[in-house]
Amino acid sequence: MSDLTQSGTVERENMAACESLAAVLADYRDWIDGQGLSKKSPRDFLDKLAHFWPFLTRHGLLTGGRVNWIDIDRDVIAEYQQHIFQHVSIHTGKKLACNSQINYLSYLQTFFRFLHLTNRIALNPTDTLKVPRHPHLLPAVLLKPDEMRRLLAAPNVETVIGFRDRVIMEVFWSSAPRVSELCAVAVDDIDFAEGMLTIREGKGERERVLPIGEGALAWSREYLRAVRPLLRAHRRAKASDALFLNRYGLPLKKFGWEAKMRVYGARARINPLFTTHSFRHQLASDMLKNGADLRHIQKMLGHEDLTTTQRYLHVVKGDLLKVHAQTHPREKLPVMEISYHGTYED
Repeated sequence: MSDLTQSGTVERENMAACESLAAVLADYRDWIDGQGLSKKSPRDFLDKLAHFWPFLTRHGLLTGGRVNWIDIDRDVIAEYQQHIFQHVSIHTGKKLACNSQINYLSYLQTFFRFLHLTNRIALNPTDTLKVPRHPHLLPAVLLKPDEMRRLLAAPNVETVIGFRDRVIMEVFWSSAPRVSELCAVAVDDIDFAEGMLTIREGKGERERVLPIGEGALAWSREYLRAVRPLLRAHRRAKASDALFLNRYGLPLKKFGWEAKMRVYGARARINPLFTTHSFRHQLASDMLKNGADLRHIQKMLGHEDLTTTQRYLHVVKGDLLKVHAQTHPREKLPVMEISYHGTYED
């Protein structure tokens, strides 16, 4: 290395060491914001680094609000990966799920790529990080018709919150939006005349339109007429066009609904592994069983890649075999005894 190159490298390293972590993260937020991702991305990218800073502090690599990035080598990253694998969630008392581990490590790779691209580090210590592959496993829990009826009947519809929650589950069961998508739905996003629900803040900022069935429409219509105005009347309520409001008249939040879902699942005596997200798996599996086209399922679920939707096929392959045997015209014809007695010829 020439003296000039070495001098430049040392100068960049000294600058990186002097820069506060807060300044680096502010620059990182702006960098993420400029990548053309969703509006929530900067927050998500920063949240996924939450375990990294205490880890660096415990190892003496984060002091006085500053990190000497040069001291973070591949060994440190490997130790952090082991830390993520062994980390126990304070909320569940269990180790992080494989997908959560993958997310934490993938977002760390993005952060160090940013450090490298902005010349804060000369070498990227995460370039050899082996992130586990997504298992792409479906939840083993799909509800039987009587279980789904019990779940839908779990909220007490004689109360404001119970009626609202029944409407929410009807919409999930009918249209299968993501939880975050439903929380962002506005009153005007339901088209009662056309029977359609518009998702304006879908994953990756992609808008899509979902069919919504008569049952969900009927419940939603009565909710808007008689229940939502009661929620809006709460003294802490603020002006909002959000369709679903919490007990204080504020827009419903994802974590609030997930807690309610666990209560209703226990009340309905269904498998506790059935979550709000499981409605999406349930809808896809049941529609495939009844002959829906895979691309229609893809559009409903908002999957950018058809291969993501194709993983549902293994759930219904037994039903597909039955349908094929019962409906394909060739299967109606007798099969003669087949035996080849010829010879090889070009």
